[in-house]
Amino acid sequence: MHPRHILWLFGLFGFLGLLFQESSKLPDGLLHAHILDVGQGDSIMLVSPSGKQVVVDGGPDLSALEGIGRTMSFFDRSIELLVLTHPDLDHITALPAMIERYQIQAILLSGIITVQPQYRRLLAEVAERQIPVIIADPAMDIDLGDGVVLDVVWPQKIFGTVPKKTNDTSVVLRVIFGSGSILLTGDIEEAAEWAILKTGADIRSGILKIAHHGSRTSSSTGFLLAVEPDSAVISLGKDNGFGHPHPSVMERLNHMHIPVQRTDLEEDIEIVLRKNK
Repeated sequence: MHPRHILWLFGLFGFLGLLFQESSKLPDGLLHAHILDVGQGDSIMLVSPSGKQVVVDGGPDLSALEGIGRTMSFFDRSIELLVLTHPDLDHITALPAMIERYQIQAILLSGIITVQPQYRRLLAEVAERQIPVIIADPAMDIDLGDGVVLDVVWPQKIFGTVPKKTNDTSVVLRVIFGSGSILLTGDIEEAAEWAILKTGADIRSGILKIAHHGSRTSSSTGFLLAVEPDSAVISLGKDNGFGHPHPSVMERLNHMHIPVQRTDLEEDIEIVLRKNK
């Protein structure tokens, strides 16, 4: 075969491969939650039934950008909503770069004050690009318009406060689609868990994203009983130096017959919800 024909065939196969890859990312009427493998941190990408994207947190490094590239179409440069649960480095690092690379329609955060440099950089990028800011409020729901609702569970209004610890200020979202739901908990610890229970909020969810990477400070028995999850997922780094997930948490989940998926063992984890389930 003539070398020119060989090159043509390689080009054709490459184009067909790209076409197949991109077609697999088209909206399919389902809710996809991608728990991205970003090591010891959190980054979650939600893709709605009509193809809208919500990114919750940005992990401890720029690997969240790679994860987004694996899930979004190469030709899609828009993210409908960024969510920063709290400004710890293992949740915020890639968010400023995402704002530089993608067109962000809005950002949701708690509005606490901290001098953390990456947080200040994020706010500067948001201001420069005039991105609409949504302050978390449990009285508010965010309706994506295609059957997916983001129910803001926590925190109570803390805009402008300077917390001693940021974990318990984490934005907690209940992602609802049809009769299914996923509870995203950031890094809340037991104090915030009990405070949420006192509000009487409906936090029952089929899927629970375990708080604080499986730390022993979170996932109290009362909170797990209130959520009543069918399964759980933990985002954490392999052989991390924190001992996550803590054996007591894993024992509790096992005792309550809650199966667990972990990014340190499975890398990226995809959860799919159908409207009729």
